[in-house]
Amino acid sequence: MAAVPLDLLDRIRELERQVRQLAGRSQIRPAMNQVSKGDVKIGEGGTLGVFAPNGSQILGVGRWPNGEYGLHLGRQNGTSALTIRLGTDESIPQPVRLFDAKGNVIWADDVRTGGIAYPWLALMPPQNIDIGASWPKTDSNDFTLIAQSFNSIWQPKIRMFMSTAVDGGTNGEVRVLVNEKPWGPTVRAGSSFEHTDFVGVDPGSQVEIGIEARRTSGDGHVYALTKLLYGCQT
Repeated sequence: MAAVPLDLLDRIRELERQVRQLAGRSQIRPAMNQVSKGDVKIGEGGTLGVFAPNGSQILGVGRWPNGEYGLHLGRQNGTSALTIRLGTDESIPQPVRLFDAKGNVIWADDVRTGGIAYPWLALMPPQNIDIGASWPKTDSNDFTLIAQSFNSIWQPKIRMFMSTAVDGGTNGEVRVLVNEKPWGPTVRAGSSFEHTDFVGVDPGSQVEIGIEARRTSGDGHVYALTKLLYGCQT
């Protein structure tokens, strides 16, 4: 056998090593369960779906069988928790709906005019403007509870507006209590009470709201009547 130069054999061995290395790398697949950088785009009417082992859809984003594009967020048992999809009236924009565990809509936006569609919130009834006829009142010289209500609080703050009055030749003061603690300023009778502040309770808690008044001079009565009361955000 003819002698083969040593450097040529070394080159052949190096080529073989590189071929084996490339062959090994070709069998390695990149991770398919994460995206380190960049965006993920599902186009052409595609859908992203996440399903529990029992087949319940937990997440659905994209195109639905009826041709609508929307979002569904479900619970493990298959019930809906949040949707952005059409209702029975397909002429309106897609409402956002929040469901309880039994499938009842507990919150939805009003897509026709804006604002909240559900839940329905209580409004103050019209009040008697005849001060002497039915307004809560007192002629006590000490702070006396003249009006009271109990409310379930869902927002962190409440806003209250109240009118006060006194008989001629009389002076007095009016204040508001929340859970028997002063809330807001003590106002001179005859002026308005208007205050917005935290109530310091967990959402869903029941609070007692009381109005106290006292006469500081004269021999007449001190009056107070709430005309606005609602919860609000921070």
